[in-house]
Amino acid sequence: MFTTIINVLFSASLFITGGHVLSSNLKLHHYTDKDYEEIWHLKNKTSISKNCTKHSELESIKKVRRHRPDSGSTNVYIVTKDDTLNKEGNESE
Repeated sequence: MFTTIINVLFSASLFITGGHVLSSNLKLHHYTDKDYEEIWHLKNKTSISKNCTKHSELESIKKVRRHRPDSGSTNVYIVTKDDTLNKEGNESE
C-alpha cells in the first residue's frame, strides 16, 4: 500500500515536471525518466551523478531538505558539474 502511494506521487511529479529539476542557483536541468526517478528517491544529504540531457554533461545532484518554521520543509537540489570523468580521461593521456 505504501509503495503504491509513493509510485503514484512519483508519477504525478514526473507528469507535472516532465523530468526537469530546478537547481539551487535557479537553473533548469532535464534528465531521463529513469534518472529522474533515482533523483526523486534520493535521501537527505546524499548525492548522485547523472547525465543532464539539456546540457549534455555529467552532473552531480545533491538533495538537501530545508525546514522553515513558517512554510514547512522543501527539497533543494544542488547541481554541480561533475569533472571526475574528465580528470580521469586527462590523466591517462
